[in-house]
Amino acid sequence: MSQGNGRTPREPFGQVAVRKGYVTQEQVRHALEVQQNLATTGQRHKLIGLVMLEMGMLGTTELIEVLKEIDQDLHSAAAPPSVRPSNS
Repeated sequence: MSQGNGRTPREPFGQVAVRKGYVTQEQVRHALEVQQNLATTGQRHKLIGLVMLEMGMLGTTELIEVLKEIDQDLHSAAAPPSVRPSNS
């Protein structure tokens, strides 16, 4: 699946955290609401992982694990496909 710019869309932070069993989908929804409220009240934007950390939904270790997985996915998506040598 491509976004038209040649890049594969990455899995959102909240989805990775849910898939890894760190949070529930409801907790992600709540954190997104908090994030949106910050924006509508003119406060500084916070990344969803920081919102979840500050709310106690995630610990530092879980936050880092989710970020590592997203980073690995981005690097593997950006890597050119490997070329296997032919047997001829």
